[in-house]
Amino acid sequence: MRLDPQFAKYMIFAGSLAVLAAGLAREAFVINVGVGTVLQDLRQFNLDAENSVPAWWGSSMMLIASLLLYTLGANAWRAGDILWRLWLVLAIVFMALSIDEAASFHEGVIAPLRSAFGFGGLLFYAWIVPAFICVAGLGLALLPLLKRLPTSLFWKFAAYGGIFVAGALGMEMIGGWLDYQGYRATAFYALSISIEEGFELLGVSLFIAALLDQFDPARAVVGDYARHRPVQHTPVARMAAGAGQFPALSAD
Repeated sequence: MRLDPQFAKYMIFAGSLAVLAAGLAREAFVINVGVGTVLQDLRQFNLDAENSVPAWWGSSMMLIASLLLYTLGANAWRAGDILWRLWLVLAIVFMALSIDEAASFHEGVIAPLRSAFGFGGLLFYAWIVPAFICVAGLGLALLPLLKRLPTSLFWKFAAYGGIFVAGALGMEMIGGWLDYQGYRATAFYALSISIEEGFELLGVSLFIAALLDQFDPARAVVGDYARHRPVQHTPVARMAAGAGQFPALSAD
């Protein structure tokens, strides 16, 4: 049975919207009701918590992206397409992101970096420093391969990646600054986390949607479906002898 890429896209967006809505509802509940009820703090839906539904969904999304990228890479390698290198590297990157989202390895470098460099303010969550370096280095290394993509897909990847980085790193900096200033237990911090997670979910969902399009015969611009799409020839009308700007004159 073949999965409909468009249906899969709807499921991805629906899941992301449901997770974000549950997280926002949890924040509103805690702010207005508190944690003294039988529901306590509803940590399972906390957008900023590890071992939670949002963390599970984020990890699952990264895994889905990795599997789609691996499939594109395997197909490109069989077809002798140099883009297999791009898909393979991105598949590895998203697999690593999926593992980190579930296990939070990045949290372990915060204390050592703070101790070594005294990071505070916008860099209070110090893991963003090596993260920025990795993002910049990876982008520069992959740029020659990225430029081989069709223009429309290149700009989609750039835009969706920008949305994700704006949330994962940009809003993380703002959240770190709020935490550093002592605002962690306020609505401002909760709002920053909600925006951060919203940007991350939107960026990854759009990226997965762009990947799923490459498995849709009607939408693919790279991959097997794009390579095997029949070439559409525009029919050219045959002109009668003498036809043109001035029709031939018949001699009667």
